[in-house]
Amino acid sequence: MQLQPIDKALYRKRLNRVIAAVIVTLMALALGCSTLLIILFGELGGSNFMLNLIGVVMAASLVGLILRRVSAHPYMREVMYVWRLKQELNRIYRNTAKIKAAAETNNLNALIITNFNLKASIQLYELDDNDLTLGELKQEVEAFDAKVDALGLTISTDDYDPVLLSQLD
Repeated sequence: MQLQPIDKALYRKRLNRVIAAVIVTLMALALGCSTLLIILFGELGGSNFMLNLIGVVMAASLVGLILRRVSAHPYMREVMYVWRLKQELNRIYRNTAKIKAAAETNNLNALIITNFNLKASIQLYELDDNDLTLGELKQEVEAFDAKVDALGLTISTDDYDPVLLSQLD
């Protein structure tokens, strides 16, 4: 995965619209499916909890299928990029102990992963307006860059490949 420049205003605008569309569609489909199921199979005055639950599950499944179908649309480019970036950062996070141990021994793959993780986290924090720990993260990047320079290495976020995670074992 490569880091890409993202227009923050455009990303936030499209993300908010997608979220609103998903919420409205989910509500309408859940109510519609549940009502239809109750009309067809429900008991007058009885508990229709299971029918309501099935209606909500059907609606969530339909919304999931719709999202999967439109995820390749150019309108969704920024939203899907950030979603994939968050998934990749989560994969890295789950391997943090292994990565830190390897980075302590100056393992090149671990250093590449750490560099990507730090730079991608900064991009993500800035896109999501997570200013609380951004300053701390930037200091961590400076310290990491100084370590890489001291080792005489040149590392770029473009060097990152998800396969590197499996090569740390």
